[in-house]
Amino acid sequence: MSESPAGPIAPEKLFGQIEKISFYNPENGFAVIQLKIKGQFERVVAVGHLGQPIVGERLELTGHYSKHPKFGKRFEVETFENKPPDTAPALKRYLGSGLIPGVGPVLAGRMVDLFEDKILDVLDNEPERLTQVPGLGAVKREKIIEAWRSSFGLRRLLKFLTTFGLGPAIAQRVLRRLGPTAEELIKENPYRLAYDIEGVGFKSADRVALALGWAEDSPERLEAALLCALGDNVRQGHVFTPTNELIKDARALIPAATGQNLMVAIGRLALAARVKPLKGVEPGLQDIYPPKLFRAESWVAKELLAIKSAPPSVTVPRPQKALEWAEKTLELTLSPDQRQAVLAAIMEKAVVITGGPGTGKTTITKAITKIWQAVTPRIALCAPTGRAAKRLSQATGFVATTIHKLLEYSSQAGGFARGPNNHLDLDMLLIDESSMLDILIANQLLGALPSSCVLILVGDRDQLPPVGPGRVLGDILDSGVFPVCYLKTIYRQAKASLITQAAHLINQGQTPEKLPQGPEADFYFVPEDDVDKIINKILRLVTERAPLKLKIDPKADIQVLTPVRQGDLGTNTLNILLGQALNPTLGPTLSRFGQSYRVGDRVIQLRNNYQRDVFNGDLGLVTSVDPENQELTVEFDHVKSLYQLFELDEIWPAWALTVHKSQGSEFPVVVMPLFSGHWRMLRRKLLYTAVTRGRRLVVLVGSREALAKACSDANENLRRSNLAQFLRYGPPPLRYENDFYEIDLELD
Repeated sequence: MSESPAGPIAPEKLFGQIEKISFYNPENGFAVIQLKIKGQFERVVAVGHLGQPIVGERLELTGHYSKHPKFGKRFEVETFENKPPDTAPALKRYLGSGLIPGVGPVLAGRMVDLFEDKILDVLDNEPERLTQVPGLGAVKREKIIEAWRSSFGLRRLLKFLTTFGLGPAIAQRVLRRLGPTAEELIKENPYRLAYDIEGVGFKSADRVALALGWAEDSPERLEAALLCALGDNVRQGHVFTPTNELIKDARALIPAATGQNLMVAIGRLALAARVKPLKGVEPGLQDIYPPKLFRAESWVAKELLAIKSAPPSVTVPRPQKALEWAEKTLELTLSPDQRQAVLAAIMEKAVVITGGPGTGKTTITKAITKIWQAVTPRIALCAPTGRAAKRLSQATGFVATTIHKLLEYSSQAGGFARGPNNHLDLDMLLIDESSMLDILIANQLLGALPSSCVLILVGDRDQLPPVGPGRVLGDILDSGVFPVCYLKTIYRQAKASLITQAAHLINQGQTPEKLPQGPEADFYFVPEDDVDKIINKILRLVTERAPLKLKIDPKADIQVLTPVRQGDLGTNTLNILLGQALNPTLGPTLSRFGQSYRVGDRVIQLRNNYQRDVFNGDLGLVTSVDPENQELTVEFDHVKSLYQLFELDEIWPAWALTVHKSQGSEFPVVVMPLFSGHWRMLRRKLLYTAVTRGRRLVVLVGSREALAKACSDANENLRRSNLAQFLRYGPPPLRYENDFYEIDLELD
């Protein structure tokens, strides 16, 4: 309620129909709308948290008028009540707006024409009457009925959550995770929003809890702060958090909490098996794990040591002769360090091969595969991403697969078919791009390997660490337990590539700006300090100069990489600008959560979806959009996938990607902005990873200051993990021999 010199002003009431949605934030439900008021010619602008406004819907609002210095008079909403539309045109717009997946404008029109203003009552109480709608089959009718019921549940939940500033994007996740009783479960313990729902966080959950009357010193509040702080550390890549760090992070969320009370809360969580404490290296400190990460890290160490010590099921006879045969058959002349790596891969039980670009990892992988293929048919090659697997197949001539596919996920079984009780039938497994292995997927993969299997890890330790928690390749190398082959020599063909030279200069802490930049060069640094000019140069590079130089398709072959998501040079802004420049063709559009898609748009999958066989980081192209049925099709490298309207939060535009999201991929052309505003993100590993994603051309556009910062800053924010220790001294005992952690299959 607003104030005046005379005291509080009573809120005004407003009743009208939504004519236009000018702005909408799906994360918190904040919207700017235009209302048509009966008997009033001018539209009223209303602003506030309005849930999920739909054109054609009627709203009953309370609030007050104010005058914005820039936007003028508007109605600031304090409370709202949804009222369904009551006229035929408004009902058609309402039902055809995407409210019901599968119902577009044409079908909505037929439904309203038949039932007129009774259509909502039919949907609520007599859905069987939809059989009378012309052209509506039985299967689709059942889908519409189910979607309407789900929509009703979502809007009821949204009404509840909007009170606390949580919008429809969150409501969708809550409903998917907690089901139809979500509201009751939240009231029972609001803090589950923080540790069960992606994107909510402690502060939002705490706001809900305190508004519902929970005490500031409640045990649940302290425990939630600790669990959220632990989860934040996991999202930064840490496998565990020491008690002193965890308490410090929890006190940042609840400043009034004492260290003693938080230590007691850690004890309660440990007794309830919600955290796993382990004696830390420093006296008096414990390493606090999420239980699943403790089990995963322990199991990975156990399995790696078992593989190392067990005899192989198959050996390569006369390794030196086999090497010479492979060289002759493949017409290769291997260098001494390459020969050493191949011999290690056919003689050792487990080996790591690491090196930067141009050092011959692809060449020796081809030779290793050729030899093992001649010895046994029971071999497999895999990589963490579809693109990396495809590249591995092309390099070796042997069918490689993603790790997820190798482990045979089964939606019928509700998990991976391959695991400790159903091992892969393999004598040798080679994993490429192993720097991308996090502790969870490594646990899943190693749990499915027989200890008699030969294990070969190939990767570049100087790449960014994996997106998920842990640093498996780095820990294996640091442990000193396994034989390692370091490839350091850059070969003649690679030396001719300025991309390779630039990558190695960056890795040595030197700036690559002085490399020769003639017309035949494949690496360029374009100095520019002004943000608008950086954007314009990137757009010109992508749409004109690079396609002309290399005779390529800019929509398919050029990838813009950037360190951040937000800001003028972040992925969110660049995706809009690049989409307008590269895919300007008008056509059918499907919109959800503030983002529109049409045929020709490049997209990225944001979550693992095992049913679709599509995984976090997979890139695809929108090949069809059906506004009437509220669905679109995305073609990925290995599969086509159909997305309903309510599933569009799984994808996002991919004209521009963060460097982290590009891991495991290669692109013909990479263009990257470097800006001093990205200061916190400008590190050597990030720039090195970005440059090594480019195959034919890499262009950096930005300031010399930002380039120098990225090259000189070798700080890695080293991830906390105990895998190297577990490998050196043995893992802690697991409670049960089969205490294996299977990877979490939840989408969020």
